[in-house]
Amino acid sequence: MKTWGKIRAKEFFSLKSPSEAVTPIIGSLLMLIVLVALAGVVAISFSNIANEGKSTQPLMAKISLESCEGGLSPNNYDEDEKEDKKRARFQENKIVLVHEGGDSLPLDSISIKIFGYGNSYRPVFGQDFLTGNTSLLYLDLSSQGKNDTCYDLNNKATLEDGSWNVGEKLVLCGQDSEIGATKSSVKVSVDGDSNTSDNYGFKAGSEITLKIIDTKSKNVIAEQRAIVKHYEG
Repeated sequence: MKTWGKIRAKEFFSLKSPSEAVTPIIGSLLMLIVLVALAGVVAISFSNIANEGKSTQPLMAKISLESCEGGLSPNNYDEDEKEDKKRARFQENKIVLVHEGGDSLPLDSISIKIFGYGNSYRPVFGQDFLTGNTSLLYLDLSSQGKNDTCYDLNNKATLEDGSWNVGEKLVLCGQDSEIGATKSSVKVSVDGDSNTSDNYGFKAGSEITLKIIDTKSKNVIAEQRAIVKHYEG
């Protein structure tokens, strides 16, 4: 009987309580949940890094300058300039660019800079024109802040989807600046003086330098030089 009692006592004390049996299971589940959460965090981090790298990738495209024609705009108060046959109105100054390959260029994040010898109208009495080294900037290529009868009309097909795509042309005109109270997205300065109406003309026979820039990455997508041909009508 003593032996039997010892055996029963041993069995009684060797049995685990329900809480002791459940604890390892809960621990395993918690570890599994933590591992799944960590895997999710790692996956999201890699995805964000990949997307960030993609979004900051510089745009690349082949842009050719198909034609460049125009002339200094005539000053009606100067008889000598009126006799110069190599002159043209602002709207007769045109530069045609062609997208020949590479990335589609979003119009709202592409700018164009042009340098050359030209002139612009100055809205100050007695100083109607400024002539000299002309710096021209298109802040973007969208229709915002531009003359709808020049820029929008010349680039209707390119403006439709908000991107400058392969095969499409972009026409820049000396009268692309916004007319009226709306702030122009075309900026023109002559010899450092930006008090102009933001219209422009370049001297026929002179050379201009044109740069197309990705404003987000500051990368120069294309750079072209051209001799301005006299506008023939």
